[in-house]
Amino acid sequence: MSKLILLISLVWAFSPFQEESTDQNESEFLLNSLIDKGEKYLYVEWDSAYHYLSQADSIARSLNEENKIGKIANLFGTLYYVEGDYVESMKHFTIANEIFNKTQDVSGISYALNGRGLISLSQNELEEAIDVFNRCININKSLGDTYGVGKNYFNRSIAESDLGQFDKAHKSIDLALEYLNDHKDRVIYTMTLNRAGKIYFDEGKLDESEEYYNRVLDYPGTLTNWANAFAYSGLAEIELAKGNTRKALDLGEIAQGYVDKTRGYWDKGRLAKTLMSVYEDLGQYDEALTNSKLYKAYSDSLYSENKNAEISYLQLLLANADNQNLKQEKVLAENSAEFNRKFTIILTIVLIGLIIGFILYGRVIKEKEKINQVLLEKQNEIQVQNEKLEAINEEKNKLFSILSHDLKAPINSVKQLLELEEKGVLDEEEQKSARKLLIKQVSDTDQMLRKLLRWSHAQLDGILTNRTPTNLSEIVNEEVDQLDYQTISKNINIDASLTFDSLHVLVDPQQVRIILQNCLQNSIKFSNPNSEIKVWNSHHDDEEYVNLHIKDEGIGISDEKLSEIFSQVVRVKSTEGTQKEKGTGLGLLLVRQFMEKNQGHIQIQSKPGEGTEIILSFEKINVPQESIDS
Repeated sequence: MSKLILLISLVWAFSPFQEESTDQNESEFLLNSLIDKGEKYLYVEWDSAYHYLSQADSIARSLNEENKIGKIANLFGTLYYVEGDYVESMKHFTIANEIFNKTQDVSGISYALNGRGLISLSQNELEEAIDVFNRCININKSLGDTYGVGKNYFNRSIAESDLGQFDKAHKSIDLALEYLNDHKDRVIYTMTLNRAGKIYFDEGKLDESEEYYNRVLDYPGTLTNWANAFAYSGLAEIELAKGNTRKALDLGEIAQGYVDKTRGYWDKGRLAKTLMSVYEDLGQYDEALTNSKLYKAYSDSLYSENKNAEISYLQLLLANADNQNLKQEKVLAENSAEFNRKFTIILTIVLIGLIIGFILYGRVIKEKEKINQVLLEKQNEIQVQNEKLEAINEEKNKLFSILSHDLKAPINSVKQLLELEEKGVLDEEEQKSARKLLIKQVSDTDQMLRKLLRWSHAQLDGILTNRTPTNLSEIVNEEVDQLDYQTISKNINIDASLTFDSLHVLVDPQQVRIILQNCLQNSIKFSNPNSEIKVWNSHHDDEEYVNLHIKDEGIGISDEKLSEIFSQVVRVKSTEGTQKEKGTGLGLLLVRQFMEKNQGHIQIQSKPGEGTEIILSFEKINVPQESIDS
């Protein structure tokens, strides 16, 4: 008998079923190991984390482990957020959210929700991000997840600091450190100490900031490249702020060694900006220029990614609205099932008494009508929200077109200067002049970019016109000064000496800058070399408008082209300039639209071969003399 039992055991041990069970256990063990490694390298080594998570995802899908697929999607979302690829990050958090809603995994839902809050943070939607993090805090507290709560407070402090709410930010970061006290061996702990230092620095409290950065560097465990890079960059910023330029350079060079090993554009741009200021203070202008270019490159990269992420984010909001419709249909189906259940009960009760049955039936019908009415109202609200989102999306697309169009000319100027210097066609004296012109052009472009970005942030919910009393002469002089390279390259003189001082009109200042930039750039584009452009204004005391004239000696405009410009087409077909300059066709469209928004008028007087005169009419206002003096 014992021999028979032994034989059966041997057959079982080597049966296909047993082999399949063993293979599955090994796969699950390997899957968990890969997920743990991917999470371990999440903030340490991007390529390693990506490698382990990719392998884990392949195994999880072969095993059809939905919760594991969702967890890997959440980790991928964090990984892409660290790199700054917010579009891919949002995609993975959305996938995770759908999976965990299906499996009802509250912890996974909280992680994905926190990720969506980070995306809102990257889009500068700070109030919305704070609301999301507060929801995550409540969920993780109910789960007893101290690590999750600490991470949520950490993220909330970033949004509060960016809003200038430093008291709230300090409170959040202190709570984060308190909840993470049992997790000091994890990367998030040193990240939190670094963030505390950054908050104090932004608040102007340098000693407190330095104390937290030193706490990071004194950390007894192993520090990541990111933690070292953040801390040393922060100390370099502090020394620069204190005026210790040489010490700031030493710290910046240490930080550079760590930053080069990371993939975060934000950290690289932050250090490049600091080193640019350090080298400039030390008079090492070549190194300052190199870091200026790096800072601009990283900033441009982040700006492009932010733009794409914002557009994708709006599309995802629309998709979420569609999902909300599906959820409402699900609620309707569940309510219908509830109605049927109650109706069955009513039929049973009818056997006991028709009167009681009719009363209950009437109540159910009334409840159903109430539910249907609520659902109808919700659907109407969703429809209105969809329409608003589509309108905002359209306005933001127009805003991006304005930004890219107005930055094209100064950036091309910088590019052409650098190409001339690279080709070696300039002698030493010309190189000095070119560098001065380049520095001025970069400074003017930086100033224009700051104004455009400040204005664009205020326009994110739709382009609005805020007309205020504005000194037109000052804006004219500013815009003429920013066109040095274009005028010098074609030997064109812009004479704005006839404009009146302290000439005030009622306009949106930034929109007027865009109008003048496009009109002056068009005049230069179509002017012949060695010619002159005159700018002057005219008005009479009894008139309501001030007329600004811009007249060139260029090739002029045909009647056919003038008709096209003042037609209602979306974009005017671009024409090459006198030196084959390219265009987009957006310039005059923006001028025409912004003149209308500012309740002004535009006239164009031109004949082929005889030059062009643009007349811009703005509403005049009278400013008291004492206001001008002050």
